Amino acid sequence: MSVEQDQRPGLAARLAGHAPDAGLHALLDTVDPAGLDGPELAAYVRARFAVHNRAEAQLLAGLRELGLAVEDADGRPRRLPSSDEFSGDEVAGVLGCSRTMAARRLALAEDLFSRLPALGAALWRGVLDESKVRAISECVADLSADHARLAVAEVLDEAAELPVMALRERVTEIALALDPDWAERRRRRAEARGRLELRANPSGTATLSFVDAPSPEGIASTSRVEAVAAQLRAAGVLTPINRLRMQVGMRLLNGSTAGMTDPEVVALLTAEYHAANDPDDPDDGPDGDGTGGPADPDPDDDGPDDDGPDEGGPDEGGPDEGGPDEGGPDEGGPDEGGPEDSAPDSGPDSGDGGPGGEPEGRDGGPDSEPDGGPVDEGPGDGPASGRHALALVVAPRSSGQGVLDLPDLPHQSGRPGRPCPLGESEPVVEPEPVERRSGRVRHGTVEVRLRLTTALGLDQHPATVPGFGAVTAPVARDLIAHRHRGEWRVVLVDDDGHLQHVLLARSRPTRPRNQTRVRGRAPGATRTGAIVELHVPTTLVAALDPDDHPEWAGLLAELHARLTDLQHTGRLGLPPDADSGPDQWRRRRPGAEAERWTRARDRHCIVPWCRRPAHRAEIDHTRDHAHSGPTVTWNLGAWCSHDHRAKHHAGWHVRQPLPGWFIIRTRAGITHTTRPPRILRPLPTPNPAQRPRPLPDDGCPDQDTEHLDDWRRRFAAKFGGPRDTTTASTPPPVTHDPDDPPPF
Repeated sequence: MSVEQDQRPGLAARLAGHAPDAGLHALLDTVDPAGLDGPELAAYVRARFAVHNRAEAQLLAGLRELGLAVEDADGRPRRLPSSDEFSGDEVAGVLGCSRTMAARRLALAEDLFSRLPALGAALWRGVLDESKVRAISECVADLSADHARLAVAEVLDEAAELPVMALRERVTEIALALDPDWAERRRRRAEARGRLELRANPSGTATLSFVDAPSPEGIASTSRVEAVAAQLRAAGVLTPINRLRMQVGMRLLNGSTAGMTDPEVVALLTAEYHAANDPDDPDDGPDGDGTGGPADPDPDDDGPDDDGPDEGGPDEGGPDEGGPDEGGPDEGGPDEGGPEDSAPDSGPDSGDGGPGGEPEGRDGGPDSEPDGGPVDEGPGDGPASGRHALALVVAPRSSGQGVLDLPDLPHQSGRPGRPCPLGESEPVVEPEPVERRSGRVRHGTVEVRLRLTTALGLDQHPATVPGFGAVTAPVARDLIAHRHRGEWRVVLVDDDGHLQHVLLARSRPTRPRNQTRVRGRAPGATRTGAIVELHVPTTLVAALDPDDHPEWAGLLAELHARLTDLQHTGRLGLPPDADSGPDQWRRRRPGAEAERWTRARDRHCIVPWCRRPAHRAEIDHTRDHAHSGPTVTWNLGAWCSHDHRAKHHAGWHVRQPLPGWFIIRTRAGITHTTRPPRILRPLPTPNPAQRPRPLPDDGCPDQDTEHLDDWRRRFAAKFGGPRDTTTASTPPPVTHDPDDPPPF
């Protein structure tokens, strides 16, 4: 995504073209920022930023020389050929920092000025700051020198526009593409050393972490925790979302919820929350307003994730994201599969879950459990033992939240998120509503983005899991194989990698008969949503012969037929609502196809400095629907909840002159222009060495298969008698549904 900022003549013109040297520093010292307007302040800050980056480069250069400096017997200074273990002591003594911190800064300086000179030059020119060059340096630390320099050269042109986390993802993607075999061997070695760690924090808390866990299991486990936490939000639990997710994960692990299904876990935690936060006398609530709400003065303040308490409610597709809006081709919601949504991809065939014809996101059997929605029955109706007999009823609220009805707890329709005080006869006056929750946020959903050629095994390009980062091709193929019933999209792009069309796939690749199902969903666990997004250039589709890929023949044949139809009708490259009229524009919510197109086009929150994934963002009208804004793709965009609030409450003015092009003018009067990002970004061509490249030295010897098999033999002989190693190392097949995350 490109960022352009308008500047008017004046200070901006005087600062333009200046190198971040002493002359620019002297010029900036004559400027008082208190008297500048927004555009001039933007030019001033950018210039100060460049000068600061030059100073940081000069500091690192000085630290490097300090670490190399020695004095000979005659008192004459000289330099060591390279830093050693005592170099950090010199830096620590001068800066008054720890030796560890000094060594970290010295390592960065050495990397920038010897191994990655192009990166050091970018810092010297003021283009990149210390946090970005450090992020790039750390991401290529394991690579050989030639691959590290190639990765830096690939990313330098776009590094200045990307936030640090997005920059890390991009560098990792390039690093994985340089030598896929090396990257896969590194991943397998790290997984072989996976471990569980518990660390005490100075504050008296603890940090529990799974180190070097397999990516598929880690992603699936996190999505389950998010899904259960979203159900709790829908049940009226207003705990900040990060702490709520932590509490859910701990309760699923510590045995206190053993034998309970996820709906029963939600019921138990909801009852505990309300028992702790709802006093006997509603007039004596801890927040002093008589509502009996939680003591948290600002339940909207959810920390870095910035997920407000409304998220996960009925307006967002169901709390566990596996409900009706995840299951069918139109996402099944009342506004997205009804009579109004009559586009070609919205018919009943779109929900075909593959050759078996099973709808997406549903088990289809008599024992299948509900895939979402509020908790509307107690655990006594579930398969558990009934030790937690809680009668809970969740009623919908207009704010997108749920109201929990406990026995002897009367409430009325008053303040959103809290019951009315007893005796209050008039409803609380609501502020004027703003346009929000117009697009459903999918919590607990795993999205996998990869090239169709990678899924077919024709190349080893890395894939992306939004919110997690880049993954190797084998991990990506494993992720989509175990999300067979998710929502599969085929995104057609032009030769430049920009969006041309979004197709909701009706077919799925068939599973090999000998495929071993090694992961499954625990009985009663929440079914989490899944989105599989396959990218393919339109010009490449004809070259993919279904006969060459028997398992994918159905999907490829469908793709050929639908692409031919799009070309014949002239709809290729047009949004799904290109032919819509005023009747459709007046709809409050976009149809399923329009929403999918908008999310696929924007990729993430459209604000340049935000990278919230599109499936975790809200679909918002650029010109508000309340002000006659039409519900069409050229008036829609993906906004995270924080930036959506800023649009309405921080005085931002937003225009969309072309579909996917946004002009945002902030309250300071600074204008930012964004354009649609490329869906397929260029990757370097793999150029592995003649011999396999050695893995980075991490202080531990590599473990090969023969070593592991020998360990198993000795362990089995000592504790269980001799046993065949292949039997010991191969997990038995499970009968659980492999589309869902593993049990904790």
